[in-house]
Amino acid sequence: MENQVIHALISTEEYRESPDFMNVNLSDFALFLAVMKHKEAQECALSIILDEPDLRLTQVRVEDVILNKNGRRGIRLDAWALAEDSRQFATEMQNDASEDDLRKRSRYYQGLLDTPALKAGKHTKYRHLPSTIVIFITQTDLFGMDRAMYTFTERCHQIPGMELGDETMKIFLNMSSKNERDELVSLLQYMKNSTLSNPEITVLDERICKLDAIVTEVKQSEEWEDAQMSILSTGIDIGRRVGHEEGLEEGRKEGRKEGQLEGIHAIITVLKEHNLTDSAIIQQLCNSFHLDTDTAQRMFHDFSCHD
Repeated sequence: MENQVIHALISTEEYRESPDFMNVNLSDFALFLAVMKHKEAQECALSIILDEPDLRLTQVRVEDVILNKNGRRGIRLDAWALAEDSRQFATEMQNDASEDDLRKRSRYYQGLLDTPALKAGKHTKYRHLPSTIVIFITQTDLFGMDRAMYTFTERCHQIPGMELGDETMKIFLNMSSKNERDELVSLLQYMKNSTLSNPEITVLDERICKLDAIVTEVKQSEEWEDAQMSILSTGIDIGRRVGHEEGLEEGRKEGRKEGQLEGIHAIITVLKEHNLTDSAIIQQLCNSFHLDTDTAQRMFHDFSCHD
């Protein structure tokens, strides 16, 4: 295994032809962003989440993917939208709710939405701050109360029902629960398994059908292929670089072995964040590092247990 990290590459053509390339779900952060570039897609999703069938957006925007040297995202992947009534939305697909404190992250996001308005001019009045809604979509129940939707606004502790009225809202969506409106649960289940034949979709809402059409269109586009290949290539480059640098630093056999393991770990991390199935990642380890299946499975499970 001495130089396998340095020479390991996942064939982009091989991956493009594999079932995983087309079977990626909307819970995958890259596909989520590629789809949410479309105004109609964000309208469909937000109108179901907020239970506002007539919601109309005037602008949408998504941020880019930035990976740090360890293969983890340094900047989260947000979808931003502006409604006709001037409300602003920031939506994040969060696959690993344990990775950070999402409650405090929501506070940070709320401030980010206010920043442009405050920087617009010296005479900006606070009353002109827009109404903002921050939405996190997770695959696990952050609060452990078996709800598919948790909505938070600022309230007075001493007087029940008295709202602060600062026009901020934080929403946490949980794909693992079925306790909410049928349309919302069906949307979350579609995001988890993005096919209209998904048996967990109990209400085939017209907006989910529109969203599915956009997902299909995006998956067939060259832009999506380029995005997939770019992220995978970045992950492989990170793994190779980490492994090489670790090996050079030690300059000994043990150091090189440690560096190679670090490189493999980095690659597994990126592919897991990219929502490839366990079996697909193990197969990629076999192909890239010339490992037998038992060794690849052992390494994959060892690294997964330590994450």
